[in-house]
Amino acid sequence: MSASITLRCNTVWCESACTGAITTYCSSIAEARAAAGAQGWRSHPSDVDYCPGCSGTRSPGAKAAVRRLLPRPPRQRKSRP
Repeated sequence: MSASITLRCNTVWCESACTGAITTYCSSIAEARAAAGAQGWRSHPSDVDYCPGCSGTRSPGAKAAVRRLLPRPPRQRKSRP
């Protein structure tokens, strides 16, 4: 059996609120906040969380390491007329 912890954005405007949420499969709130922090979420010491859009941070791109296995073929220059 696995448990999930969902963090929700706590930004509230005059008549609406942000619907941002992130679901993590961590065993504690501290781990969930650390995982969300890696995705651009901000946590305030008073136990409120903010999504990347509301906290002013951008979501980081994919963190996959891409390695070129074969050398690039040499570029061929086009001759100008």
